[in-house]
Amino acid sequence: MSFRKRAQLLVLLVAGPAFTEPLWQWLSERGGDGCVEGKSVGGLRGLAVKKAVKKGEVILQVPLRCTLGDGCKRGDSGDETPVAAGPGWAKKLPWNVQLALGVLERRKDPEWSAFLDSWPAAPALPKDLEEEELEEAQDEDLEVKAGGTCFWLEDRYEDAREAYEAAESDSFPWSEEDFRWALAHVWSRCLRLDLGSQRRRLLVPLLDLGNHDSNPSASFEHLPSERAVCLVALRDMQPEDAVTYSYGEHPNEHFLLYYGFVPAENPYDFVNVTFSKVLSFLPGYDETLDLKEFGGVLLRANAPDVSLLQVLHAVLREAGDDDAAAQARVLKAIAQVCRGLEQEYPTTAEEDETILQDPSKSGSSAGAVTLVQWRLSRKQLLRRLGKSMEELATLMEEDKELAERKLKAAVTGRSSTARRAPARGAGSSGSL
Repeated sequence: MSFRKRAQLLVLLVAGPAFTEPLWQWLSERGGDGCVEGKSVGGLRGLAVKKAVKKGEVILQVPLRCTLGDGCKRGDSGDETPVAAGPGWAKKLPWNVQLALGVLERRKDPEWSAFLDSWPAAPALPKDLEEEELEEAQDEDLEVKAGGTCFWLEDRYEDAREAYEAAESDSFPWSEEDFRWALAHVWSRCLRLDLGSQRRRLLVPLLDLGNHDSNPSASFEHLPSERAVCLVALRDMQPEDAVTYSYGEHPNEHFLLYYGFVPAENPYDFVNVTFSKVLSFLPGYDETLDLKEFGGVLLRANAPDVSLLQVLHAVLREAGDDDAAAQARVLKAIAQVCRGLEQEYPTTAEEDETILQDPSKSGSSAGAVTLVQWRLSRKQLLRRLGKSMEELATLMEEDKELAERKLKAAVTGRSSTARRAPARGAGSSGSL
């Protein structure tokens, strides 16, 4: 049996409706309501609707008092606000550390066990991988970021331990492994939501089983009249349809570092390169040019940054060029840059696809396989951008007005499929 089939079988065993029955009972006793259930959707543990629903219908309602929020304990907050999860002695620590410590405090509390026991194993994040495994990313910058996140976590663990021992005059009750588990779940499961005048980070039971989609079937909102967080259908749905929502307009690198997965489709993904790197693929590049002040440039699947178009237009324009010829030359240059960047990878996109067809043959860990997915997504982005730039260059020589309209739409247009706010997740390892 392949790695993928074994993983899907495991999901089917733990993610059926029975998996969420204890959680539903816990929620309903506290005023929760809805028509969703835990289910294996497309081989992944997630949420699905149990009946036909209409666009705009509330499909899940979780009272705020059933959620764990950032901040530290300030006595009884009543039923109108989330439970401030952080212990009092942690008030000087970052919000995500406070929330992680609050989770650890409640891990064996019967009042919260139905919620916290519903969580799966913590996602395998790059920070947890060995150096040899991180090399599968084929990207030194990602390796540095993963290492930085690991060191940040170790420092915060020591900060928490010192704060506890200073306040309680006792040994810190949790291991670094416990702390890593809790923080990984906080990073990947918390929601950012406006509650009146405050923006809070919340851990929300059952709702946190929803998977990410840049074209989601639902969105989560604060319902002040009910003092609850709710999921609202964004379109009509039939029984067993997947309930998804957007985790935010993040690039694939962010999803990889803090969630442990790579979206299949992501209109907000990009490859970040320096101007000097871009120009190095073009003939006549002067390596003595100091381009540090220009910083980096984002190459998106639909179009590059406007700043890159402007710089290349100035650098590549030749005497006697009409405007259409000059713009076509710029577009062809970007396509050439995309080809050059893709060719620098040690493996091809086709070789990566072969690995992912049966990961068990590679002998790689699940985390390393996710890195292969990520590096493949970057090659595919460069390939799509290069192809679209070649097509626009050809069109520019044939119909300048139409090509300019298409280019402007690609550069300035933003996908309307993902909602900007609220969002799910950490933002970064820092105290955002």
